[in-house]
Amino acid sequence: MEACNQQRALIPSYLDGELSEAQAAPLRKHLLACQDCRNQAQGEKSLKAWFRTEGPAEVPEGFAARIARRAFDGDTGEPVAPLPAQNEAPILRFVLAATSVAAAVLLILAITLRSSDLPSSDRLRADSDSPQQLEEVLRELDRVNAKAALEAERK
Repeated sequence: MEACNQQRALIPSYLDGELSEAQAAPLRKHLLACQDCRNQAQGEKSLKAWFRTEGPAEVPEGFAARIARRAFDGDTGEPVAPLPAQNEAPILRFVLAATSVAAAVLLILAITLRSSDLPSSDRLRADSDSPQQLEEVLRELDRVNAKAALEAERK
């Protein structure tokens, strides 16, 4: 594991071509033998591919001379004009109006649903079944269960 840590530290330099042959040869040998280090090297190689440039950037002819001339002439450059502020008022008004309309629609919908779902009877109570009716229902359920048990035993 210690050898892997030492070799892994060399992988970025190896991929950049910065190692001497004396340093690169043992690393290549280790990469052939160690799957984990080989996977890390492949991952770093893939990552470096994203940052490679096509070549050196083209500098216009006379660029350095122009910059030097302007610097020696005391030119501090042109001030950059600030970006014009975007007018967000119309967007804000639209969002506020849409939100208000949506809230009003939801309020009306909630009131409509609330009034249509409520029962409208003065005699409605949670305990409207008398205890005697409940006992009769329980006895009937016991009879049905006993009958089902007898039929199951016969089969």
